[in-house]
Formats: sequence, structure tokens, C-alpha cells
Amino acid sequence: MTVSIQRPGPVSGLEWTVLRGDRKHVMRALGAEHSDLVRAQRERSDGGWGENVRRAHATAARFEDIVAATTARLPLEAQELEWIAQGAEIDVAELWAQNLRGDLGRDGTGCSDVSFATSDGVVLGHNEDGDGEMRELIRLITLDIVEDPAVTLVWYPGMLPANSFVTTSAGLVFGMDHVPVAVADRAGCGRHFVARHAQRQRTGMDARNVLTRIPCAGGFAFDMADAPAGRVDLIESAAGRWAHTPGAPGVPHLHTNHLRAIDGTEPGLAVADDDAWLEESRSRLTALRQASSHARTAGDVVAALRAEGVRGRTDDLYTFSTVVVDTGSDEIVVQGPGDAWHGRWSAFTRGEKVDL
Repeated sequence: MTVSIQRPGPVSGLEWTVLRGDRKHVMRALGAEHSDLVRAQRERSDGGWGENVRRAHATAARFEDIVAATTARLPLEAQELEWIAQGAEIDVAELWAQNLRGDLGRDGTGCSDVSFATSDGVVLGHNEDGDGEMRELIRLITLDIVEDPAVTLVWYPGMLPANSFVTTSAGLVFGMDHVPVAVADRAGCGRHFVARHAQRQRTGMDARNVLTRIPCAGGFAFDMADAPAGRVDLIESAAGRWAHTPGAPGVPHLHTNHLRAIDGTEPGLAVADDDAWLEESRSRLTALRQASSHARTAGDVVAALRAEGVRGRTDDLYTFSTVVVDTGSDEIVVQGPGDAWHGRWSAFTRGEKVDL
């Protein structure tokens, strides 16, 4: 089957590629079209790729257990990674090492989320943070696969498209935040694969069921907006444990990079109280709480996420993009390295650039 590839043009300095077709050929095309970016990430000394591959070798038994558990429970998502590797002409074992980085050990820190219901919809905002060396490699990607709802997301080359900000034509919006665990659940699945499976669902209920029934080996906080149901949910999934907090009227969900609903002091989850990244995450949450205390609109949430103490501006913690969706006004705001772009959210999810 022929894959259709379009480029709607940059959004706030982020290049955007839209791929349409059947799953196998779209995923292969995703890898092939961005093989230079995948290799650029691989070759950067400080990008973490080599460290992740070495860690996978050093923890071979754990790595193999998690790969096996993921492949058994989520075979379609595991196959998607294989197709990306084929397209990029790179060893799939290296892509597994990259995608299981937060399931095999600590994955640094970064990312912040705000979500709440309004009288006529839901609002969700996400900062995508990471190592500053990656800033030139981040892209917007739309996957319009005939079997699935279309998805548009912020994408790291070499990753299963699932682990950052994602919005879908089923009316769902997701923001993912890394949460560290000391000991992974070797019977759990790779967290990126769980995320991808949830994001392929056609209803919010089905997506919530995925996130509360399929355990992650490592840890993610899933901030999720369900426009058709008019609700937001926060689901933490860490080392086989999870906690689900539905949104309450007038009470926003806020999340950074530490467990809040699951008891983070439990054995296997506990991070030292003087851990520098834990302190940073707590401090960022405090700043986010203050900055978002009166947030009511997408613009308010953008301002909160880019406030002092929330937006990352160092090489160790750099905010690549801020994306906010307001389903009630059918608006999306994207702020990358350029000026903020305001567009039609329903079009954006399908890979169409419609300015507001």
C-alpha cells in the first residue's frame, strides 16, 4: 500500500510530518523519513542512546523479561517498533533499549501537566522537557492509520510515538510525565507501549481501562482529557501498581515528576528524599501550582507552563514545547522554539494546519 506523506509546514518552529496509510507501511515510512534524525540522536555523545544500550546489556535478564512481557501482551505495538527500526535501518534491539529507558532505570526528569474540566469542555496542557541537546531533533508527527483514530504528537526520533504529548481524532488528549521507580516490575510492559495502546483506543473508557489494567514495568503519570465525556483523569502507573484519580469540578490536576497518588515511599518505588531531581520536581510543582491558580483558558495554561520555575531553560532540563488544548473552543496552542501558534484542535489531530 502506498503511504501518503504531507508536510503542513512548521508550527512554532517545529517541523511537522503527516503519514497516512496502513499500519505497516506508515511505521516503516516513519523510520525511513526520519532515519537521519534517528542516527543523529544515536551519535550524540550526551543524548543518552549509548548509555541506554549499555544499561540494557548490563541488565540483560531484566531487559529480556520486559521485552518478552511487552511482546506477549502488546504484540501490535511491539511490531510497530520493529517496523520503525526496519524503516530507519537500525538494530531493533537498540530501539528497545531506548524505549525501555524508564523501565530499566532512572530516566532523568522533566515534563509538567495541567488539566481541568470547564463548563463546555476540557483543557489540558503539557510541557515536553528533556536533555537540551535534543532540541533540534524534536518533531510533530501525525499518524493517520486506517485501522485507528488519527494521532498527532510531539515525537523523539527512534521512540514509539506515544511518550510525550498526544492528541487523537477520538477526542482524547494525553500528557505523560516520567516518574522514577527503584525496582522495575519485570512482568510489566514497557510504559511507551502501554501508552501507545491506550492512545489507539476509540473511547475514553477503553483508554482508561488500558491504563489501569496493563501494568507498566517502569513509571509514568498519564494526564488524560476525554472530550466526549467532558472529563479529565490522572492515572499513575509504576512498577505494576497504579492509582486513578478522576477530576473533580473546579479542581485542576497538576503533575510533574514524582508520585503523588501512589505511595512513593513503598519498597521498590522509593527515591532518596535528598535526591536532586526529586527536589527539582517538587519545586517545579510548587511553581506550577502558584502559576496556574487562576487558570481558566488555554492562554492561561500556556502562561503557567512557561512561568519562571516551571519552564526548563537549562541543558539538563530544557522545555522543547508547550502544547495546550481547549476542547470547548476547539483550540490548540503550540509553543516550540518560535512564537506561539493558535490552531483548530480538531483539524490538528488529523494532520491539518488550520490557523485561528
